Amino acid sequence: MKYRFALFACLVAFSLTVGCDSGEPTNLAGEVSDSEIEEYNRMLQESQKQMVESDEAMKKEMKPKR
Repeated sequence: MKYRFALFACLVAFSLTVGCDSGEPTNLAGEVSDSEIEEYNRMLQESQKQMVESDEAMKKEMKPKR
């Protein structure tokens, strides 16, 4: 039983260290230009605006008619 617990503890300790690099910040955007980031942000805002408009239209349709 102690052997299994020790083995499990070692596996947990090892799994916690896997993936830990030097701790340097990483650039997730890679080699993306500023104009491409701006275009993405513009498209995201447009999509969010369309979602809000769609939600409002659905609310109007769901209102009970008297």
